[in-house]
Amino acid sequence: MTSFLSHIHADLRRARLTRRGATHQAEDVPKGVHKEYPRMPRIPLPAPAALDTKLSDILKRRRSAGFSGNPDIPTTLQELGTLLGLSLRARENAHRNYPSGGGLYPIETYLISTQIESETPAVFHYNPSIHALEKLWGLPSRFNIKDIAKHPNSLPLSTLIVFTSVWKRSSAKYGDLSYLHALLEAGHMSENLLLVGCALGLDVRPYAGFDDAVVARLLDLDEEEEQAVHSITLCKGGGIQESNTVHED
Repeated sequence: MTSFLSHIHADLRRARLTRRGATHQAEDVPKGVHKEYPRMPRIPLPAPAALDTKLSDILKRRRSAGFSGNPDIPTTLQELGTLLGLSLRARENAHRNYPSGGGLYPIETYLISTQIESETPAVFHYNPSIHALEKLWGLPSRFNIKDIAKHPNSLPLSTLIVFTSVWKRSSAKYGDLSYLHALLEAGHMSENLLLVGCALGLDVRPYAGFDDAVVARLLDLDEEEEQAVHSITLCKGGGIQESNTVHED
């Protein structure tokens, strides 16, 4: 009996062979595009600091962080500059430190945060070309960040880093296969953040259990065009625990 997942996989393979759903010739699809909010306040981030830990040591230490972070301590701009800069920043040739199908980069990065140095609780967009946060709007006065990422073990977080996919950016070339490309890209980006976060001593964990409706509302997403596909929780470090799972709850 064919399972639902094997059916989806086979269907995406057919989409790859026929470019089903593609709207443009491959050579006509623009590369390296990302969203910008030029009218919103911009917070320049410091240049990434060099990491003093070997990659081999980071890989050995990396675990999904435990429940011992302190969500009341702000993340510094230098920490964010290093975390986002090494993980996601666009290089001079418009390439980035992670792969993307066709160099189309459909994934956008937002931060929903209650604790960033010198900032009030707000929603931010990370602009990878200028290495800056764009402050979109403040969070509601009664906002509780745990309403987005509910967890039975009181998961500590002060920031939720949200990856969204702007579907047409990739589907113009790859059609329906772009769904798979977007998920893979979000995974590549996540691993960069997890490794750099580990090196910085931050509590970071992949979190797939966010409330889609709340996130879409906070980010003001048009879900016909752009949807949240993954997230990373961020909190000031409190030690690395023995866990290696993606949390769904």
